[in-house]
Amino acid sequence: MKLYTEVSGEAQEQVVIRCRQRTEKIKLLESIIENLLSDNAELTLTDGETEYFVPKNEILFFETTGSKVAAHTADRMYYTEYRLFELEQIMAPAFQRISKSCIVNCNAICAIRKNLTGASEVMFKDCEKKVYLSRSYYHLLRDKLGEVRGLK
Repeated sequence: MKLYTEVSGEAQEQVVIRCRQRTEKIKLLESIIENLLSDNAELTLTDGETEYFVPKNEILFFETTGSKVAAHTADRMYYTEYRLFELEQIMAPAFQRISKSCIVNCNAICAIRKNLTGASEVMFKDCEKKVYLSRSYYHLLRDKLGEVRGLK
């Protein structure tokens, strides 16, 4: 496999993938690139037998619940077939892992209640939902918040 980047003066950016066959890995790569380049991309999520197309900027956080990964918006919870490590790539750059079982949307965070002896609480705008931030991820989240919000 070769990776080649060409800087061009064209107004519209292009990503071209040349392959022998459009495999599942190629489809995943297409999805990741599409989501990274699109500001209003949607993620297909499920609730029972119904598929929903949810804008990724409406998702507050992802968390593992048993063997499933749940996606939370301000008023609902859905499920996704992606694993957390895949979501870290697909949902970048505003999303950050904050524990082994949770990834948050840094643009949706309104406060962090720091707890020096245990996990800190992460709170979201216009929502009562909370998640817990592991101590080992605290500085990574603070750095990502500064980066995403232009504070660094």
